[in-house]
This record gives sequence, structure tokens and C-alpha cells, in this order.
Amino acid sequence: MAAGREIDQLAGHFAAAPATFTTSPLYRALCPVVAGDRPTLELLTGRRPGQQASYLFFGAAHYLLLAGVGHPLRDFYPSLVGPAAAQPADAGPVLLDFCRRYRADLGELIRTRLVQTNVVRRAVALRYALRIVGQHCAGPVHLVEVGSSAGVHLHVDRYRYLVGGRTFGPADATVSLDSRWLGRTPPPDLDDVPQIASRTGVDLNPVDVTDESSRRWLRALVWPENRDAATLLESALDAVAADPPTVVAGDAVQVCPEVGRALPPGEPRVVFHAATRMHVPAERRPAFDRAIDSIGDDGPLYHVWQEPPSAPHGGQLADPRAELAMHGPDGVVMPLLRVDGHLRWLGPLDPRN
Repeated sequence: MAAGREIDQLAGHFAAAPATFTTSPLYRALCPVVAGDRPTLELLTGRRPGQQASYLFFGAAHYLLLAGVGHPLRDFYPSLVGPAAAQPADAGPVLLDFCRRYRADLGELIRTRLVQTNVVRRAVALRYALRIVGQHCAGPVHLVEVGSSAGVHLHVDRYRYLVGGRTFGPADATVSLDSRWLGRTPPPDLDDVPQIASRTGVDLNPVDVTDESSRRWLRALVWPENRDAATLLESALDAVAADPPTVVAGDAVQVCPEVGRALPPGEPRVVFHAATRMHVPAERRPAFDRAIDSIGDDGPLYHVWQEPPSAPHGGQLADPRAELAMHGPDGVVMPLLRVDGHLRWLGPLDPRN
């Protein structure tokens, strides 16, 4: 009975998932196909706890194609064949054949891999939040990212930013991020941010960016139509490989208190996570929140998150329009911005501003 309920839940998840894949016509077309195919749904019952099923499944299929699997499904992927990609509406039967032929390979990836998206543009959100933090504390801050994967956001101060017709960040940066600003007034000064005294990542499975298969997995998690995001990811991974930050392996619930104790007492620390809490099993989220808050035991904590409204910190939905929010040492949740999930745009909570 329990297995049947999980299959039903997975079917419902994929049936609703087209609304998630806003920039991927291919995945939108394939979601209903997966929702109606029990053998494929059964594969996903073997995933690790908390892993978002549609991201994981499509990432696994994309990974095999990027690795050179010769199957007609590749003809539907702009990431592989460019503008000549076949029409998404015709991909359903081809996907099902792919799943039958490569069931064992898909199953192994689903059992062992994690959804470790590295949306580089999310550094724009962190940069904005750092400006707010700088208005509340003096001096450098210690940056901690939970769910850091390859650590691309830990280089937030080393990127160039093009937002609302303004440019911020070092002029010699090798990575440039552009996001539309939806406010009527200009964006704030994103050069007015505190220095970063140290940077530390926390991840269940830190990614070795020098390993080809690991980089391919990260690339596979980029939706096939988002070729600009894939190019940006490659540039950011190269930058991280040249100067890798410290990433501590382990469950955030156990690791975060240790990270906090290792920081200099009394000095401010900023904790950031994006699309991470949403993957934490619901029954473990209170412990996840407490672990992050513990980083503030020995110094002022500024906790910043970009999560969907379904996974607000501590169960607090500061503002239904705000996917970027934070709290300071007083624990009061502060909504910051409306943002696109992939930070293609950002804007004030009130569109009239």
C-alpha cells in the first residue's frame, strides 16, 4: 500500500510539474508522459530522501545523453543539437523507449545522485542581500552557504553584475551575470557590500569541479533549452576550480554547529541557501533550521534564503511575493525581493517602486 501511495504521489508531482519548467518546452511536454508511466515512476521510488523527483529524473536522462548515449531522444535536446532540435510534442514515445533501454543506468543515477543545481545567477540575489547586511553591521563577514554543491555562489564578490543598466563588481572578473531589474527606480548600489573574511560551503556531497563526470552531472541539471546558463556554469566552474573554497561534507544538521564554532567569536556571519531547504524532508526541516540558527551562537547571524513559498524558513512566510528573504540577529524575518527562480529578473516587492 505504501508503495502504491508513493507512485500516486509521484504521478501527481509530474502532472503538476509543467508549471515548474517555465523555460523548458521539452520538459513541460515530457512531464505528463512520465506521470502516466508506472515503470518510470517506480524507478524514482529508489531516490534518496528529499530529492525532487522531476529534477532528478530529467537530470539523469540528460546526463546519459551528454555522456554520449546514442539514442534518438538526443534529437529533442537543444543542448545537444542546437536549434535543429525536434519538436517537444513528439518526444513522449521516444522518452519511454529510452527509459526501457537504459533503465539500469537511470536507476543507478537516481539512487546515487543528488539534485545539486548550480544556478550561477542566484549570486545576484546573494549580492543584493549582502548590501542589506552591510547596512546592519560593520566590518567583514564570514560567508557560509548550505547546499553549496560546487561552491559557485561563494565567489559572489568576484563576479561582474549587470543589473538595471548599471554595472557592479570587479572590472576584471571572468564571470559576468546579467539580470533584468523590474523596479521603476534604479537598483541599489551593489558595490556597497561588506568584505568577505572567509567562505565555507556545506554539502552532503561536495562536487570536485576537476572531475569530468561530476561536472557533467552539474551540466545535466541545467534545462536543455537554457544554453546561456550552461555556458555561464562552465565559466563559473572554471573560476571555482582555479581557487576552490572550503566545502565541508556532511548533513547540515550535524555540520552547521561545527562550522559556527570554527568562526571567530563575535564576528558577523552570513548564511545563504537557495533551493536547498525544499529538498530537506519535511520532518527534518525544524532540525535544519535550528542547525543554521546555531551558527549565530557565537556571533551575529544574518540568514539569507531563496526558497519557494512551500519551504519558508521556520515555517514563516514573510511575504507570499518574496522568494528572497532573510533574518538578522533579532530573528525577525525580512522579505527582500521578488525574484525569478533562476534570477533572470529581480524586483522590489511593490512593483510600483
